[in-house]
Amino acid sequence: MNISEIDPAVQSAAIQSIGAMVAAFIAAITATLIGKNYINKKALQEKLVLAQRDIEFLLAVEEEHCALHVEHTGESYKNRVRRVAKERNYVWSGKFTPGRANDSATLQSAKRAVQ
Repeated sequence: MNISEIDPAVQSAAIQSIGAMVAAFIAAITATLIGKNYINKKALQEKLVLAQRDIEFLLAVEEEHCALHVEHTGESYKNRVRRVAKERNYVWSGKFTPGRANDSATLQSAKRAVQ
């Protein structure tokens, strides 16, 4: 049987059904990609909030440690310890102190998304 022998109505229906399947396939792939991007963004936002909380904790530990040094030796050693850390190639930008981080639009957006 030759394709030219098939009824034009049948040809039209076949083309329409194939088109509908292709359109559904494209829509499904697009929805999957958008969903993955949303899930990845949500995971990154949760990690950002967690990292900010960890930074707050570590800064509080530093404060307590310095207070103990002041109590026992009269000096906090805070700047000395930070200098030694820099000499060992550890770098802290200082951009994510609790006050600065809380003012960050990115962090505020992440906190709202996580809640």
